[in-house]
Amino acid sequence: YFCPKSMGRKGFRRFVEDKLVRLGGGFLLYSLLLGPIMNLYCFAYSGYPITYRFYTGPTWFILWLLNFTMIYAVIAQFAAPVKMNMPHPVILLLFGAFLSAAFYGVAVGVPPEWMSFGNMVQWRYGIGLYIPFFTAGIVAGRNDWMKSVEEMETWCVWMLRTIVVGFWLLIFLEFGQYQIPIPGINIDGDALGNLLPPIYAVPMTLALIQLFHQYFNGTPPSKIAKSAGAAAYTVYIIHPLIYNVWIIAFIAILKAAGVSIWWSQEQMFLYLTIDPATGAPSLLPGSYIWAGFLWTFFLTQLTVWPLAHFMRQLPVLNKIL
Repeated sequence: YFCPKSMGRKGFRRFVEDKLVRLGGGFLLYSLLLGPIMNLYCFAYSGYPITYRFYTGPTWFILWLLNFTMIYAVIAQFAAPVKMNMPHPVILLLFGAFLSAAFYGVAVGVPPEWMSFGNMVQWRYGIGLYIPFFTAGIVAGRNDWMKSVEEMETWCVWMLRTIVVGFWLLIFLEFGQYQIPIPGINIDGDALGNLLPPIYAVPMTLALIQLFHQYFNGTPPSKIAKSAGAAAYTVYIIHPLIYNVWIIAFIAILKAAGVSIWWSQEQMFLYLTIDPATGAPSLLPGSYIWAGFLWTFFLTQLTVWPLAHFMRQLPVLNKIL
């Protein structure tokens, strides 16, 4: 969304240099240093062979964001800007349905061995979500669509919110029919997974932007909100290192409490307990899993944000993060 204005303000050369440092630097920082460090302490704790590994982790997305941005920067040098008012949200919902068809077509038509080509995590998402959403963001930024989202009519806002909640209910029923279980529900999970993401992402994106504008965008923003916004990119890059520390700490607590921990040799980092009745590996009790989830979630949030805030103030890192 901010690419056109940034390009206009900085010019082609400065824009490209800035993205190479910020996006390319973030990708390399994690892939060459932070990701391998995380793997090393996870390998050491779980008893796997300790080896250095180039590891992209979540920064695969930053790499593709850099790819899309560089392609935009080149095309913008000769292509005429697209002048276009924001379509009505109902029209955008229909566009989401079209993207779902494309998503489904790639999901069932592209061989699995090609689905991760170029370090893309599932090309069905690349074709059905990432490329069209990036392109829409460019058009939206050039034509100031944000103002239209902020000024949506009340009925339209509540329509989007209702659709999003309806999708939440559908997802809950699909999972719940097996996990709870819920009798009388027969939803095809594979078909839902191959159709839902784009048609859900469109109303969710519009509803979230409008919601945050209405309730969270103070003028001027609070100090906490401003700091969190500035640290968000760093949080995205470093969060696996932090939550894995707390996972290890939780496993250590379980061991200290006398719980046996078994590490799978076939699926790296999969850990189970030992059933005392059979001596075979088995899932941890549900209460332990929920306790581990809450422990990891809250302690990660309490530590990753302050750490990101201070990391981005360090020399060199303040240019990247």
